[in-house]
Amino acid sequence: MRDLPIELVNAIVQDVSATVDLLHIRSLNRSYKELVTPRAFSKLHIKNSIQSAQNCLQIIGVASLAIHVREVVYDSRDNEHFRLLLDNVDSVDAVSELEEVMTNAFCGITALPRIESVVLNFWPSFLCQESGREVCENPFWFINRQLTLLHAIHHGMETSRMTTLSLNNVILPTTGYDFVSSLTNSPLSHISVSVVSNAEVSAWSASNSINGSLGALLPPSNPTLKSIVLRSPQGAYHSLTTRLSSFYYPSLESLVLENIIFDHTPSFDGVEEFVLRHKDTLQRLELQSCACYVPDSATDVRQWSNIWKRWAAELTSLTELVVKDGDYRYVFLDADRGYIPHVKVSTLVYEDDSSSLQVFKEGITAGQVAAV
Repeated sequence: MRDLPIELVNAIVQDVSATVDLLHIRSLNRSYKELVTPRAFSKLHIKNSIQSAQNCLQIIGVASLAIHVREVVYDSRDNEHFRLLLDNVDSVDAVSELEEVMTNAFCGITALPRIESVVLNFWPSFLCQESGREVCENPFWFINRQLTLLHAIHHGMETSRMTTLSLNNVILPTTGYDFVSSLTNSPLSHISVSVVSNAEVSAWSASNSINGSLGALLPPSNPTLKSIVLRSPQGAYHSLTTRLSSFYYPSLESLVLENIIFDHTPSFDGVEEFVLRHKDTLQRLELQSCACYVPDSATDVRQWSNIWKRWAAELTSLTELVVKDGDYRYVFLDADRGYIPHVKVSTLVYEDDSSSLQVFKEGITAGQVAAV
């Protein structure tokens, strides 16, 4: 391969995705090094280990490499199911050392002049430096590590040009995220937050009220944010402490909600009003498996049809609505089983909901836009 024309090598490199292969090509000679370096270091993968964080710091410390980094991805794991284990083993010293070196690494993104995106995946285990084994974390250490790393990345964001932030497997305690409010001048245009469901958190905490506000990690109101994704992919998420009334993004165009529970009574702090507050700019709205909360089995439900009708009347800028017929429901909180389906909802209610959704979609279509 050393004797191949540089044009052919360039074509080959464009089809190579594995970093280890790119680094091998890069080591062949100086010409290949100059050709491959921008691609090989455009994305930094950091495993949840001390050694990986130290390697990241070394790259950040070399200006000729740091200038090529566009994205940092923390602890990406393919096909792994998130699970908080009750029987776990941890080492206070190992966790503390891991937190320290990870904090330094994420604070160091300020030295990446072309950073655009950061993806943080949180898993309740780490690779032990001494034994080389995967060690399960105590859930409370896991939450503390999340807080520490999120604080570090927000510190780095204050002076970086990062525009995209994705956070996965986040547990939202009711306190601890005050540092987010300092992020007043960030160029952030997209944020995605995937939270751990109520059921998963309740299983180890024995509490149905530990979940904090969905707005805990949303940046202060600013003119740059255009896209928000709030997800709970492994089950329903609801918080009695959700406070969204202070959040307004005058450029918001896209909002995705998955497995988010809407409050029974509309309020300025709720999700329903948050959507309406952006009626002048919101162009795309997607709901996946969302539900309306019912305080108890004896209380009348707040029908989805009422929400569809309100949004149809006020979301005049909407050009795309993604809601599958029937992919919305009603739930109530059972003391023993958590959030469960409300089975006493009549067929007439669901028919009214479906009809109102269809009218909503037809209204969008009539404006020569797409509804799914």
